[in-house]
Amino acid sequence: MDGIEILEMILYIVMALAYIALFTAMIRAVRGGRFGWIATTAAIAIGILLIVYLVVNVESIEPAAWAQILLTFGLVTVTGFYAWRTHVMSEEMKEQRLGEARPYLLLRLPLEQGEFMQWDDYQSRKPQTEFPVTILNAGKGPATNLWASLWRSEKSYAGDSKGYLAPNEEWQTTISRISLPQHIEGWLPELKKSIKQGYPGVVAVKYNDIHHRVWVSYLCLERHSDVEAFVMEGEQNIVELKNGD
Repeated sequence: MDGIEILEMILYIVMALAYIALFTAMIRAVRGGRFGWIATTAAIAIGILLIVYLVVNVESIEPAAWAQILLTFGLVTVTGFYAWRTHVMSEEMKEQRLGEARPYLLLRLPLEQGEFMQWDDYQSRKPQTEFPVTILNAGKGPATNLWASLWRSEKSYAGDSKGYLAPNEEWQTTISRISLPQHIEGWLPELKKSIKQGYPGVVAVKYNDIHHRVWVSYLCLERHSDVEAFVMEGEQNIVELKNGD
């Protein structure tokens, strides 16, 4: 057995292994697993091996063998496309499933507070140290492990917790304006990336969905344009905390 025959045997074995990896990726795709890098690696390996085989054996390949080579190339191309498309569909179905189970918490100050709320001293009147907040789950999925508090990046405040909030359910809680004595990085420092500085306060609720993703709904309080001692509801948004801080 000469060197060319040994090389051909090695190429056939490696190509067979690459096919096995590719079809394994397809099976995992049907089952909804993460397989994209396997399918991509297998397809690239098969393509490279096919090119190497053609270069080594171009002078000895019979016309009938060319038909088999083209058929193999077409099979690999179709299989690779199928694997890629299945992966895309699997990711889309996953995102849809996660979206259907996502809670969507909305925050508001109770109507009896009126349009504005006293935040600082005004005409010898002291502002209240606590204020009520209504939290509504407007999403399709439940929220768990809720923690509501006033948020500022340079301070930490006492908060209130709740274990479960069902869809269309409201939670009436109270937010404290008294900062904790220890000088530590404020609650949820990750919010620095989403909330600009300058607000007198931000009401934030941290919670989980049933897939253990961590979300924060927040309501920014803005100064009244005429009397700065009063604040009103401002921007409201929801962010996902990737690292769970």
